[in-house]
Amino acid sequence: MRTRFIDCAFLFALAVPIVARAQANGRITGVVTSDAGHPVPRAQISVLATQLRATADSVGRYAISNVPPGRYTVRATSLGYGPLQVEVTVAAGGTATADIRLPVVAAKLDQVVVVGYGEQRRSEITSAVASVTSDEFVQGPARDAASLIAGKIPGLGVTTPSGDPRAGSQISLRGVTTIQGATSPLVLIDGIPGSLETVPAPDIASISVLKDGSAAAVYGSRASNGVLLITTKRHQGNKPTLRYDGFVGQQQIYNRPDFLTAADYRRLKSNGMGFEDLGFNTDWEAAILRSPASQRHNLSIGGGDVGTNYTGSVTYDKAQGIFLRSDNQEVTARGDIRHSMFNGKLDANMSFLSRTQDYFTGPDYGWAWRQALIRNPTDRVSADDGSWQERGTYMYNNPVGLLDEQNGAYEGRDTRVYGSATVRPIESLHFSLTGGTSRGSFLSGNATTFKHVNTTLNGQNGTAARNTGSNVDRILEGTGTFAKAFGRHDFTALAGYSYQDFINESFNASNFQFPTDLFGYDALQSGTALTDGKASLSSNKTGYKLIGFFDRVNYDWQNRFLVMGSTRYEGNSRFGADHKWGLFPALSAAWRLSEEGFVRRLPWINDLKLRTGYGVTGIAPTSSYLSLTSYSYGQKFLYNGQWVQGLAPARNPNPDLRWEEKREVNTGVDYSMFESRLNGSVDVYRRETRNMLYNYSVPVPPYLFSSILANVGTMRNNGIEAQVAYDVFRGRDLRWTTSANWSRNTNQLVTLSNDTFQPQTDCFFAGGTGEPIQASTHRVCVGQPIGNFFGWKSVDIDTAGQWIVLDKNNTRIPIAKATPDDRQVLGNGIPKQFAAWNNSFRFRNVDLDVNMRGAFQFQILNFQRMFYENPKVTQYNMLRSALDPVYGKRPVNYDLAYVSYYIENGDYWKLDNVTLGYSLGPALLSHLSGSVTNARLYVSGRNLLTLTGYKGMDPEVPTDGLSPGIDQRDQYPTTRTFTFGMTISF
Repeated sequence: MRTRFIDCAFLFALAVPIVARAQANGRITGVVTSDAGHPVPRAQISVLATQLRATADSVGRYAISNVPPGRYTVRATSLGYGPLQVEVTVAAGGTATADIRLPVVAAKLDQVVVVGYGEQRRSEITSAVASVTSDEFVQGPARDAASLIAGKIPGLGVTTPSGDPRAGSQISLRGVTTIQGATSPLVLIDGIPGSLETVPAPDIASISVLKDGSAAAVYGSRASNGVLLITTKRHQGNKPTLRYDGFVGQQQIYNRPDFLTAADYRRLKSNGMGFEDLGFNTDWEAAILRSPASQRHNLSIGGGDVGTNYTGSVTYDKAQGIFLRSDNQEVTARGDIRHSMFNGKLDANMSFLSRTQDYFTGPDYGWAWRQALIRNPTDRVSADDGSWQERGTYMYNNPVGLLDEQNGAYEGRDTRVYGSATVRPIESLHFSLTGGTSRGSFLSGNATTFKHVNTTLNGQNGTAARNTGSNVDRILEGTGTFAKAFGRHDFTALAGYSYQDFINESFNASNFQFPTDLFGYDALQSGTALTDGKASLSSNKTGYKLIGFFDRVNYDWQNRFLVMGSTRYEGNSRFGADHKWGLFPALSAAWRLSEEGFVRRLPWINDLKLRTGYGVTGIAPTSSYLSLTSYSYGQKFLYNGQWVQGLAPARNPNPDLRWEEKREVNTGVDYSMFESRLNGSVDVYRRETRNMLYNYSVPVPPYLFSSILANVGTMRNNGIEAQVAYDVFRGRDLRWTTSANWSRNTNQLVTLSNDTFQPQTDCFFAGGTGEPIQASTHRVCVGQPIGNFFGWKSVDIDTAGQWIVLDKNNTRIPIAKATPDDRQVLGNGIPKQFAAWNNSFRFRNVDLDVNMRGAFQFQILNFQRMFYENPKVTQYNMLRSALDPVYGKRPVNYDLAYVSYYIENGDYWKLDNVTLGYSLGPALLSHLSGSVTNARLYVSGRNLLTLTGYKGMDPEVPTDGLSPGIDQRDQYPTTRTFTFGMTISF
């Protein structure tokens, strides 16, 4: 015992001065930011003349412990920034602060890019990831988040085929990947699922697009159509801010179709054409169109300090459509509070968003537009008794009456509340927990009066309907991240868990035969059609759950060799009983050649990186319960003197139902040259979708139903993407940056068969012309691309005005002798190439942004010409071009037909947006108000000019689905928009 006591006393005596010395040492802490105030994650910090080192975390914070008292020089470096040194004095046992603001040298290289469950510097990314920040957005008024990046990212097609203010943009990423699966990308807003319309454009800070499989695999069965990561704006700095961003705008129809006028009718009638002159003069298009006004006002505030800061905004957006009574109004409120405590070891965040949407609903604007086009211009709007002038012609209604005599309203409410907490027990380790809920609901109704054609022509005595629905999305995600540098080796490891559940409910009721139309849709019970069994009543509820376990490891050796590997193990209740779980792996690597000696000797190369990656993503079935047996109610039958409701199988069970699996290989190169004035990238990819869903015919028995949904097909896409940006001028007064991008994609349906299921034929039809032609427009075949137009190929017209077409042997025959077997591929409705050219000019206080984009190598089926370019159909109005000679001979004299003559090349190049702005200088601002920090006025024009050979209204038509490239006759026309706006900050 005595010996042990002496030993302990001796060790204690040795330890006392060591502990005392450790207690006497201090710490250096700080934040590394850019000269614009943005965090610089993973910057390298060193204390000169010592071995003390540190690496900044994801928000630029760092800490160096065990620093002896004294005065030191702290140096920070980071790729894309110039090095900077600051002096700091460390007191015994104290903490010294050394905040460092690095000057930007090549911002693109070190730009922080949001990726799945985290952030990375652009120079460290090993996958195909594109990011666009708010200062790079399309500057004109945006309909949704996709409009901000139209033409900015190669491979990402953004189209706006409709002028309806309620309609959003359409997105396609790297071609068609599915036949029956979902086609929309996964949209995450600050990590929480949402939509392109969830957040107003002024509140968006950046948008990242995970384009290839290695980048998107961490999101599993929802990521095959790409992932859009939207980051909202948050307050930066310690000074309170107030910002207003608003505009007012005017729209006009972009390209009004040229139909015959009343004067044309009378002239042609006098020449023997079979028109009916009703004695009036009416411009039916003008009768339902207007020059609508739009406005948006966004007010945002921010404040706080390093410990606690807040951001809040309110956006009011009202957009009128070009049709009477067509509008959309939205009000969005957003708030975000962040708090840091315990010397940065605990961060908490709480966010909310509330969005309301209201618009007039009821009329089918497409149907009203069709009626305005075909209406006799010598007819009148109202009859002598004040009623709407109607005629007995088939499918022929008064368009003004359609709009005026149908009333309705839509009210939508969306609320998102979520929070997160991040704990950093040590500098290299942090844990995050995120949870929240999104709730949406809507209530709509529409009703027609007794003056509507539903009553005056169809005898329904008023119609009314009421619809309501709600959806709830709950999410809980936890992640742990470990980041540590060991000499030349830099590791970052991520592991996480994700849980989501979704519930959707709806209720619908309709009725007619009302005693009065005074109550509209507010007294559905007063109609007798429901009790007579002629109206409808329905309700529905669905739900599903998703659970995922995921991990990712990033390895960086000397910033030269980079490797990323990830896996996601995901379960989805929409899968069949035997395939509830799926594995989605990814692996990518990069070699930064610019760090090698043989490239460093080339001073004009600033950065050169080769990368390649492979990843597996999925597309889950679009609906719940598709793997289960379902039954539907059929006709009633008499049994033992009572009528019994029939019940019959409607779907076969399939316990093997699972996700569609997309496997993608991507190889690319990123480069920066000439003092980072020239930047760009090239990507080549091959993606193959396996286990694609398709409905197969099966025998009954042994099956309960005649078809089954199964995972069988394979689809393949190959493509190349390139982008380049160049700073033409970098002067103090003048700056001109130009950028261009181009992409090409080829598609092929590889197979629809396996050992168990084979279709009856390798081809099936899609799309349709509608009446009176009643023909399919597309055919999908194994071995061919999606989107092929299929019909009779017209090559001439005979002396009688009849079509001459080619038969299956390419022999010229009259169309009257053609058979369905004589149809052939007439073109394809999906563009094979997209391109864009963007220019940004700055001269002192004046800025000019010009955005151009186009699509090439595709065809469009012009429905307006096919239906309204035929002088034989005189009971409806027609295009003026109907009287032009066909093939240079004479006007057509044959019934309406679907032939290749109406399929046109759709190639186009658009002057999509031009914005001219002026920023008030400091001298002028000081005269106006000392508290104004920035003020800018601008004018903008959108959809200004289109260069194309297409004869329709606008070649920017829908290109999604299995029948792309159709310019529908009922399509809501696109518009040209002019706006005046201002931004002012305090």
